Amino acid sequence: MNKNYDVAIIGGGASGLAAAITVKRLAPKLSVAVFEKKEVTGKKLSASGNGRCNLSNIKCDFGETVMDFFASVGIAVRKDEEGRMYPYSEEAKDVTAVLTSCAKSAGAEILLNSQINGMEADQKSGFLIFVEGKNKEVVKASKVLLATGGKSYATMGTTGDGYIFARKLGHKVSRLAPGLTAIETEENLSSLKGVRCKAQVSLLRGGEPVSSEYGEVQFRQDSLSGICIMNLSSKIIIEDGESASDGFGRYEISLDIVPDFNREELLDLLYVSFGMKEMTASEAMRTIVKLPVAKYILNSVQINSDEQASRYAEDKAVLADIADALRSMRFRVKGLKGWNEAQITVGGVSLKEIDEATMESRVVQGLYFSGEILDYDGPCGGFNLHNAWLTGIAAGKGIAACTAGGTDV
Repeated sequence: MNKNYDVAIIGGGASGLAAAITVKRLAPKLSVAVFEKKEVTGKKLSASGNGRCNLSNIKCDFGETVMDFFASVGIAVRKDEEGRMYPYSEEAKDVTAVLTSCAKSAGAEILLNSQINGMEADQKSGFLIFVEGKNKEVVKASKVLLATGGKSYATMGTTGDGYIFARKLGHKVSRLAPGLTAIETEENLSSLKGVRCKAQVSLLRGGEPVSSEYGEVQFRQDSLSGICIMNLSSKIIIEDGESASDGFGRYEISLDIVPDFNREELLDLLYVSFGMKEMTASEAMRTIVKLPVAKYILNSVQINSDEQASRYAEDKAVLADIADALRSMRFRVKGLKGWNEAQITVGGVSLKEIDEATMESRVVQGLYFSGEILDYDGPCGGFNLHNAWLTGIAAGKGIAACTAGGTDV
């Protein structure tokens, strides 16, 4: 036996660092070690928000708790017009540096390049943690917090280790899937590659609406992206026992790229536009949609985009087909972009098996969870990182309150 700690935190990301700081502040006499498999702490945190770090959102619950924590560690915050919170410097690496420094200053020991290969729980002696590193060792800890993250962006260290530990310790882990990612389509979108447009986007399952969002859609050669698309991607569920092809095959994406017009208004506009002489069919639509989109729409209703628009000005059936196609561009879902593009993991350790006030396991005494390992997935805009802070703080308080030497919090 090499080392003994009161608290072992597995994972030096957002929730792990927040927990370490909280424990040491409330129970300074406790020995706390943070085991991080990568060469630095917070590697994924430092890359979040395209390097800007979307810390939270004004719409998140318990915002005061998280804002108080930021203030206590000296993280200045600004919000944008949509309520997203960022560090004032808009540098994600600054957030990681501040949290790491604060954890060290509080007395937490941060052990880098420390891969955990397994752990065992003993109700009498606590936990045995098997560490792979420069020097293989077995560590003993009275309390363990699993803050390992999920499976998205494996290069950042989040390779799903925590789910393996949780299962071996008796916890249920729901089916895992990449979330907040691009949606692959059966249709070839190469003619639309690089185009962006605003749309009301609906996810359909078996032809019935599941969810809808308004936002900017980005067309890629084989997929659709953009914040609204990524939010809907997390609602695509493959049922237990269902094959991926069958599961995805039930879903479609519908884009209304003219949501500010009702059908009659759009028909009137098309009638005028197509009545203009010396214009091709695609040119007649150029103030409505971008040219590549116009050509794609016309092709979908079997109209040559280079034909004279006036040819169809009096054809109500053709104009109706164009209007309907603009109001509902349909794309069949083929799949989701994989873990290297997904921002979060959908699924995880069941919240039913955790006391959410303290984040302690209801299955194994002394075991705690925080962050992305949990079965929680929020939309884009700071909600998932907010959950990491909130659960990390809660776990830190829970550990400090019930561990020998802790304070009553």
